[in-house]
Formats: sequence, structure tokens, C-alpha cells
Amino acid sequence: MILVDTNVLVYAVNESAPKHQASRRLIEGVQGKTVPGVLFPQILLEFYAIVTNRKRFEQPLEPPVARKQVEALRSFFPVISCGTETLDILFGETTKGETGSGIFDAYLVAQMKASGIATICTYNTAHFICFKQIVVKTPEEVMAMI
Repeated sequence: MILVDTNVLVYAVNESAPKHQASRRLIEGVQGKTVPGVLFPQILLEFYAIVTNRKRFEQPLEPPVARKQVEALRSFFPVISCGTETLDILFGETTKGETGSGIFDAYLVAQMKASGIATICTYNTAHFICFKQIVVKTPEEVMAMI
């Protein structure tokens, strides 16, 4: 299984983004079951928050449209929910002193560990490279493996 990070989903819906095509191909690979992509609820919430925010998305989606996007993603992505043990993993094994919003990336890694997921697909490689227990790949790298 490969966790698909929020930024890949955002690029996939933003047709003017330079990374749109590669992100769209990856999402289509998940739809076609050639890419074993999964999501956590956190990823879907982050996606909704970004695509509805005028400061972060040049042409923000209206909430009903964003909800439809989330539902569409849920229709073909397995969405894995983790229990509270991920907090124990987060504060016991995963964090390396992250502060501020860095804790959310560390929490994704804790959820990955709890779910047995070894790879994250993201363009924010610098955010995750410090976590030695996971493999970090861009959409282009994932598609080259398929």
C-alpha cells in the first residue's frame, strides 16, 4: 500500500498546476487499481481545507463541490482509520521534536506505521525524508515502478 499525500490530490484537481498531469495519472492509476493507493481521513480533511481556502488555492472550490470531490476520492481510494494507539506511536517512536504544523506530518507517519504502510507518495519530500522508517516517493517515481 502507498499513502497518497494531500498535495498530490490538490495538484490532481488544479489543472493549472505544473504537477497536475503526473498527479492526475497517479490518481487514475489508483482508480484503475494499478496503483495501491490509500488515504487516511486526515488527508481528506487537509484536501478539503486547502481547496476551499482562497489563500491556498487560486480558484477555491465551493464547499458542496469540494465535498463531492472528497466523496469521489472515497469511492475508489481505500480510506484507513487508525485508533488512538497512533498517538502512542506518535509520541513514543515517531516524533523527533517536531513543532507547529510538523506534528501533522509526524502523525501521518505514525498512522502509516500502525497500518503497515511503508511508502508515502508526495511532492513534499523534504517534510518526510527525516523519517527513516518510511520510503518517500513522488508520483513520477511511483508510476515508474508500476
